Amino acid sequence: MFEDSCAALILAAGASKRLGHPKQLLRLNGETLLHRAARLATEAGCSPVVVVLGYEAEMLIPDLEGLNVQRVINQNWQQGMGSSLACGIAAIEDAQDALLMVCDQVRLTRADLTHLLDLHRRSAASLTVSSYAGRLGVPAVFSRSYFPSLAALSGDRGARDIIERNRSRAAIYDFPDGAEDVDNAADWQRLADP
Repeated sequence: MFEDSCAALILAAGASKRLGHPKQLLRLNGETLLHRAARLATEAGCSPVVVVLGYEAEMLIPDLEGLNVQRVINQNWQQGMGSSLACGIAAIEDAQDALLMVCDQVRLTRADLTHLLDLHRRSAASLTVSSYAGRLGVPAVFSRSYFPSLAALSGDRGARDIIERNRSRAAIYDFPDGAEDVDNAADWQRLADP
């Protein structure tokens, strides 16, 4: 798919406070959201696939068995998404690009990731982002030139500021289903039983 490699970075370190238990272990069609995200990234051809864990990491690790992924534990996961992103990007050594994902976008498919990655390659953009609900977000592909900015993130700020600062040079993938994510029990009830 790529002349140069594209890694995947899956953020799965949070405590899911609004849900009350780890959303990573919610099951959709017999598969946990964590396993599903890692599988999709692998099937889309990303390598390495880096999964950043934090809260209850010991409980989540077995769910990744059988998948060719690299697990990274963010010991400072309580500091927020920025710290998990920085922790994960530090584990990517040779890839020219990194696909950034979360595990709770339940409508994401392998086809979506394939189209996003293909758009990134064809457009020769240094940044390719998803568009949904009137905003830009993940999944998104960052070229290596963004790795230092991602590594410098901290606290509860994710990559959104980087995306917004660079939106004029980004390739945009229309992904309306990206807005369908799980934050609380009502979301899960709505999304798991359409």
